Amino acid sequence: MPTILNPAPGRKLPETIFPLCDYLTPNESEAEILTGLRVASLADAERAADALLARGARNVIVTLGAQGALIKNASLREHVPAVDAGPVVDTTGAGDAFIGSFATFLGEGLPEREAVKRANLYAGLSTTGVGTQKSFYDRARFDEEWAARGKS
Repeated sequence: MPTILNPAPGRKLPETIFPLCDYLTPNESEAEILTGLRVASLADAERAADALLARGARNVIVTLGAQGALIKNASLREHVPAVDAGPVVDTTGAGDAFIGSFATFLGEGLPEREAVKRANLYAGLSTTGVGTQKSFYDRARFDEEWAARGKS
């Protein structure tokens, strides 16, 4: 069973945890705390991902808010842009929406890139409502949005 570690809230972690992570999913500030490297650009995110891979994580996904996410592992480096889901009302819980939906899509057997693309949309949609769980789309509504955007 794959392991996913979302290191939130950001704090230093023991070095022994990184080799246990199939997927390590920090946002920019969490990546900075974990690596000591500034993360203010895509190139910075890649350097931080490389540092986390060197510590033993097998896949690193740095979430970049409105810039999407960077997927990095030994054989893949890909920036997956964010999706314009509509007017942003509240970003509270968007990271949780991303991680939860990523885990769901990955668990359904989708490859990382596809799971991240869908999770980007899910997180984006969560920002169009107020609050956290009450702003999250149910699966049927999400699948309609995905299909409507020609992504089925």
